[in-house]
Amino acid sequence: MKTLVLMLCLLMGIQASAQELTQITAPVIVAKIPLGETVIFEEAAITFESVMEDSRCPKDVTCVWEGEARIRVIIESGSDRMVKQLIFHGERFGSEEENMLVETKTKKLIGYKLSPYPESTVPQNKRKYFLEVNLKH
Repeated sequence: MKTLVLMLCLLMGIQASAQELTQITAPVIVAKIPLGETVIFEEAAITFESVMEDSRCPKDVTCVWEGEARIRVIIESGSDRMVKQLIFHGERFGSEEENMLVETKTKKLIGYKLSPYPESTVPQNKRKYFLEVNLKH
């Protein structure tokens, strides 16, 4: 019996030590851009121009589809001007490719989150939208 308990403890110890430690880093939100406003990041100006669609399922409702939000931003750098559409899928931010704002050799600015998340009691025209921008090195 003692041998069985000892073997069991040994196996559990091996299993616990075999698990890899994964370090998760929280996103670095560098700005919250209010709808209609512009923020300057070094050499680029980003304007959160409009919310084209917000069909995300309100957090106080059960839905079959999570919905999505589409926004329009203007990115100006020097004499270059680009209009871009960002997509947010439900509570997820989409992909880096969909939401890339500015990319340099050393960093990326990504449209990370559109807030507030919808609630059924607040009509879309009463929401004060913000685009949260994430900095990734």
